[in-house]
Amino acid sequence: MTESVVRRIRELIAEIRQHDYRYHVLDAPTIGDTQYDELVAELKRLETDFPDSLDPNSPTQRVGAKPDSGFSEVSHRVPMLSLDNVFDADEFQQFVERMTDRLDGISSLELTAEPKLDGLALSIRYERGELILAATRGDGSTGENVTQNVRTIRSIPLTLHGEHLPEILEVRGEVIMKKEDFDAMNHRLQAAGEKTFVNPRNAAAGSLRQLDPAIVATRPLSFYAYGVGEVSAPLGDRHSDVMETLKSLGIPVNPGLVKGDASSIESAYQALLAKRDSLPYEIDGMVVKVDPLALQDALGFVARAPRFATAWKFPAQEAATDLIAIDVQVGRTGAITPVARLEPVFVGGVTVSNATLHNFDEVARLDVRP
Repeated sequence: MTESVVRRIRELIAEIRQHDYRYHVLDAPTIGDTQYDELVAELKRLETDFPDSLDPNSPTQRVGAKPDSGFSEVSHRVPMLSLDNVFDADEFQQFVERMTDRLDGISSLELTAEPKLDGLALSIRYERGELILAATRGDGSTGENVTQNVRTIRSIPLTLHGEHLPEILEVRGEVIMKKEDFDAMNHRLQAAGEKTFVNPRNAAAGSLRQLDPAIVATRPLSFYAYGVGEVSAPLGDRHSDVMETLKSLGIPVNPGLVKGDASSIESAYQALLAKRDSLPYEIDGMVVKVDPLALQDALGFVARAPRFATAWKFPAQEAATDLIAIDVQVGRTGAITPVARLEPVFVGGVTVSNATLHNFDEVARLDVRP
């Protein structure tokens, strides 16, 4: 293994950790999801090619960041894992093939697909029908206790509907802010001379993690469930059945769930991508899951993600801007990297004013100049 590979792995780990901190702890990301996914994919590829370099504390070996010290900690009885990603139809087919290979004798899988909402992951625990605890995902094992804040979200029932309620029900889903609500809130904040939010995801995450529930109550937050954690009794034999049960209990479920085989899920992905901009909420892809829970159990998990589900991410959003200058950046190891200074442009939920040009050969190849 060459010294340059070791250096690149260390650089990627340091950079991803910094972005994790800004995203999960500060709620102030400086890059979009696509750029972040590219960094993680490069690190995974290098660690796979050079397994002796694998750091047990690498970002690829964990889910997220530590919780903020402003909230008490909550240990998740069932870990809140993240999802692996696919980025095109070929990778999706490879995901399907890996599952069918493991499930000997099953040639066609029953799948579900639903929009991948762009917000903050949340766990809500009900006991005997009453909401008793709500926590953020945090690092997947330990999150933040945001119960009092969650009680202010009107779409989340404080008591479940129905007569035959489970003794224990842990609902998992996403706290979001719809586009129209986000625009109206920012308008009010601006009129009052207060700081506005950059995008709906930051607004949802920042609002839920306010220390004062009275402030949270003024923020137009929404919640949609996408699954369950700990339950005292099964809610159905399929993921789609579980979603219907949650809906019957008065819990909002992830909108737009569809069912079908791999071919129909590919069609659903294209349809969802085509109407992305017209949806009332921000999404960054589609979550695909095996529908029968028995097959989910048979497929199991890897260290940080389930084998039976994946996030099919959308292509990167693009925007045109002007190149102002090319500067050089010197890393801790002495490596020199050219950096493009751009006229700030809003794309992918963040304002971009800098972009790495990787190396001077790339600058020459692209003939990049101010």
